[in-house]
Amino acid sequence: MSNAKPNIDLGLGLAGTHVLITGGAGLIGRVVVQHFVAAGAYVSSVDISYAASVRESESNTHIEIRADVSDPASFTDAWEDATQIYGTVQCVVALASLDLSVLPQTPSFADYDPVAWKRVLDVNVGGTLMAAKLWLSGLRKHHGIPGNEILDNVSFVIMGSEAGHFGVRTCAPYAASKSAVQGGLLQSLRADAPRIYPRARVNAIAPGAVDTERFRAETGGPGTREWWAECVGTTALGEPVPCEAVARTALFLASETWSGNVSGQCVNVDSGKMGAVMWMPEEKK
Repeated sequence: MSNAKPNIDLGLGLAGTHVLITGGAGLIGRVVVQHFVAAGAYVSSVDISYAASVRESESNTHIEIRADVSDPASFTDAWEDATQIYGTVQCVVALASLDLSVLPQTPSFADYDPVAWKRVLDVNVGGTLMAAKLWLSGLRKHHGIPGNEILDNVSFVIMGSEAGHFGVRTCAPYAASKSAVQGGLLQSLRADAPRIYPRARVNAIAPGAVDTERFRAETGGPGTREWWAECVGTTALGEPVPCEAVARTALFLASETWSGNVSGQCVNVDSGKMGAVMWMPEEKK
């Protein structure tokens, strides 16, 4: 019997992969960008908050592009800029969204402004839909040109939320938007993507409350104390999720080496969350 040890490669295999990340300037997004750059990927980070239209890093492996994902023309221009620099986008991490920290909270959905909820859907759903369309269109174009290289790590990672499972009493539009992308869109793209490009995969991440400095500040304010109560009262680990945990899950799902046969899955990175707080003690007095 041979005593030779198997040669097992534990690398991510993401070096040289063109990864486009929307919402890359956000509190979670910037950590995700850092992790993909560290993995050796070429990263195009798209965010509406960037000052310049295109800014390249000193390392020449990371660019920042200003664009509004809810504006098809703006987003398409940004996508074309990215492909001109790094080639066909192989992997997308669709992070860009309006989250609970910037959205109005109301005592009931009956009080919610239709203009405000339309903006939520335009960014959170429309922006993710547009990212998927541009990704698939680019893959189809690449695949249709004879002699083009075979692409690795062809994947689309949707950023969902625990809200897509459990809802948000004070912000139903946000919960509806996350349910849409990590539910119906995920399952539709799962079937579509490999018809466009062989072995193309689509998955989602549904984080629980993420432990950013903004979240810690918010949970002491009016109308948000129950969010912290959920972090400790409805999760097995009794704590919010580190940004790094979300980033590492994105790396895993992007890597064909590690998740090449994972598709159509919504991975819950939520510290073992089992539900939402229904009533705060003072409400039942």
